Amino acid sequence: MQSETIENYLKTIYHLSTGNSSIVSNKQLADKLNVIPATVTEAVKKLHDLKLVVYEKSYGTRLTSTGSKMALSIVRRHRIWETYLAKELGFGWDEVHEIAEELEHIKNDKLIKKLSEKLGHPNFDPHGDPIPDEKGKIQKSNFIKLSEAKTKSNYKVMGVTDHSTSFLKYLEKHQLIIGAIISIKNIEEFDHSILLSCQKKEVSISPKVAESIIVETL
Repeated sequence: MQSETIENYLKTIYHLSTGNSSIVSNKQLADKLNVIPATVTEAVKKLHDLKLVVYEKSYGTRLTSTGSKMALSIVRRHRIWETYLAKELGFGWDEVHEIAEELEHIKNDKLIKKLSEKLGHPNFDPHGDPIPDEKGKIQKSNFIKLSEAKTKSNYKVMGVTDHSTSFLKYLEKHQLIIGAIISIKNIEEFDHSILLSCQKKEVSISPKVAESIIVETL
């Protein structure tokens, strides 16, 4: 099993298990990695043998402490590269993810440390995702999803959970970028769409969009 494949699986398991459960099903992995279930089963069995995950056929897969440490290291490299590409090289936030997907596999701790120092040891990447420190610790926050916002309240956009190019361009079109200050004018009772004001302009967004925007209460 190639090193890059191992890293991709560990990172994907980490991302899928940061919600309500640490257990990830083969179907979740297959859907996320765009592979057939049989390929996933073979891969997680090998990761189990390497003691990077615990896999049970009827239960699912979870990271071991070693696997979790490796996954956090990969996430750290990825998000530092995204930040460097955006801040130092001028790439747009809709461009950095795919490039960082390749660069994250460069295993050079000194390089990542130098990049972090150059950037001033950032806590968040261009999408607002937290960057683990060298020990794998992540800074806690009180951020919420915009879908949880309340009428007649003000918020600051802190991040997004959807990194697709189409979504990020949609947000740019309406100036809903990191750091933007928004005011909730109305939440439609029927479909929960949100009418908000941003940069003195009003825009109505769907519940799906609101679910993918992370904000901080002002």
